[in-house]
Amino acid sequence: MVLLNLYRNGKDRVAWHSDRIDTSGHNPVIASVSFGETRLFRLRHKFRNEIQQLEIPLHDGSFLLMAGTTNSFWQHQVPKTARDILPRINLTFRRVNR
Repeated sequence: MVLLNLYRNGKDRVAWHSDRIDTSGHNPVIASVSFGETRLFRLRHKFRNEIQQLEIPLHDGSFLLMAGTTNSFWQHQVPKTARDILPRINLTFRRVNR
């Protein structure tokens, strides 16, 4: 399955979440490609607050792969920004269990 997300400007975002195991399976592999404006992708550990959040800038043409236990132990988000930015398109690829 491929999901297409359009981020029109800095006000569009994706809140903290982990992907649902019931649709993606246990330890899913999720691939993501970004086109357009650079946006931050953040990761935070679900259970250990002492582990520092990670910030990954997703530039035009960036490829991000989440696999293994990433979904089990981490949440991710694309936060809002106050900067005046251009649109971004993100394609997310995953296998869906039926």
